[in-house]
Amino acid sequence: MKKTALLFIGTFFVLSFNVNAQSSVADGEKAIKNKEYSKALTIAKEFIDSNNTTDALRLLIQLREKNFSDIKLFEYLGDTYSKMNVAENAIINYEQAEAMDSLNIQLKFKSAELLSKSKKYTDAVNKYLKVIAIDPNNKTAYLKAATIFYSAKLYADAAVMYEKYLGIDQSQEAFENIAKAFREIKNYEKAYKYAVEGLVKYPGDAALTKSAAIASFGLQKFEDAGKYYSAIPDSQLTVSDLKNAGKAFQMIKADSISIKYFEKVIAKDPSQSSLFMEMANIYFRNKDNERAVKYYLAKIKIDPNYELAYRYMGFANFAMEKWDNARQAFLKAKELVDTTFMTNYWLAQTYSQMDSTQQASDQYIRSLKLSEGKERQYKDEIYGANFFLGKNAYDKQNYNAALPYLKKILQFKSGDVGTTEMIAICYHQLQNYDEAIKWYRAVLKLNPKSEVAKKGLRRLSAD
Repeated sequence: MKKTALLFIGTFFVLSFNVNAQSSVADGEKAIKNKEYSKALTIAKEFIDSNNTTDALRLLIQLREKNFSDIKLFEYLGDTYSKMNVAENAIINYEQAEAMDSLNIQLKFKSAELLSKSKKYTDAVNKYLKVIAIDPNNKTAYLKAATIFYSAKLYADAAVMYEKYLGIDQSQEAFENIAKAFREIKNYEKAYKYAVEGLVKYPGDAALTKSAAIASFGLQKFEDAGKYYSAIPDSQLTVSDLKNAGKAFQMIKADSISIKYFEKVIAKDPSQSSLFMEMANIYFRNKDNERAVKYYLAKIKIDPNYELAYRYMGFANFAMEKWDNARQAFLKAKELVDTTFMTNYWLAQTYSQMDSTQQASDQYIRSLKLSEGKERQYKDEIYGANFFLGKNAYDKQNYNAALPYLKKILQFKSGDVGTTEMIAICYHQLQNYDEAIKWYRAVLKLNPKSEVAKKGLRRLSAD
């Protein structure tokens, strides 16, 4: 019984509405017949407001056929067609209304909205620009135009509109979008400016923080970049963001943080092989040689002919006293590029540690040939090579071979008593007594208590 009553009430209201609508239509048509056009227009507007577009359109078309010229007629026709989703007809009628009042901003907004929905973005923007020409402080027009440009990826134009908008109303969305717009066109100065300004007004905003991070990295403000990247959850960072964060910390010598970001990059995208050498070198600088070797090997796996990876892997293994691993790495680097001084020198050092004296000597000789003209650059290494070769020849009593190397040592370390003593002994053993006496006396000038020099001079009756 209750359900039947409700159905009856519902039916009653529908019938009443239809009766009232029909009555209003009749009133409107009667007004048109009596040339009471304004009254008919008011009735049509009531239909529009109640979403009764069928009856509204019926009256409005009759009014138009009577050549009733009123701006509201065309605006209401536009409103009706708009509600009916007939955008083309709506725009035509709005244009006719605009022709009667070119300064009517409301009409331009209505047209622009429909043009935008119809994906006629250029026409829509032009409407908003006309609004701005009439009212330079119309923030809605700036925002709407900026939004269209932004959606169309015309970031330079969007940025101009957002700047105008921000001069009137500093909304959070506007700050976010203008910073991103300037980012997209790589104007990092302005992207940074608006991101930082926005963060003052809206602290903690994730989009603004990300813009600040990207812009500061682009400006090589690496400390700022690190600060802002650190404030963004990893879930909101792309692989590129994580990589740049790592590089920012790398540039400010924060290797421990840098490597964490690089590890996250590899975890997210294992194909980011360009990072392997950087990661390996960071671990190597921080004396984490096991991990360094791991990433040198990773680099070699994807690029088997990358000489630098073999060379530095040799350094890392040498630091861990893994002599044979170091030897193999240096030999492979040498196989790829045989003219690198440091490869040859450290291979010699490795052979020396392995007591492979002859092979070490061969490599030191090769290193010295490669060092010609680079004495200042490799001063310590050249000294080390000459010391090994000179001392080795001296110990084997090959005094003629030892002398050139020992004298070379004094060019780098003048006044070295031990080396000067060995030179004096070499000449003594070669029976070049004049030179021996000269060098023994040189020893005494450096060290008056030298027993080696005193004994040598006594034997040569030159004491």
